[in-house]
Amino acid sequence: MQVRTRREIDEGKRISELFATLSEETKTMAIVYLSALRDKEIADGGKKKEPQEV
Repeated sequence: MQVRTRREIDEGKRISELFATLSEETKTMAIVYLSALRDKEIADGGKKKEPQEV
């Protein structure tokens, strides 16, 4: 079980309040966008970082 910090809880509440004011179409677009960001983050995390040339 992961413990959430007070900041994470407060941010979650703000995000929830924001989503409550959106139209259904806008909510869907936001969810699709966030899903794509998560997928990109997962894909980027699986890549080996190559040393940068100086």
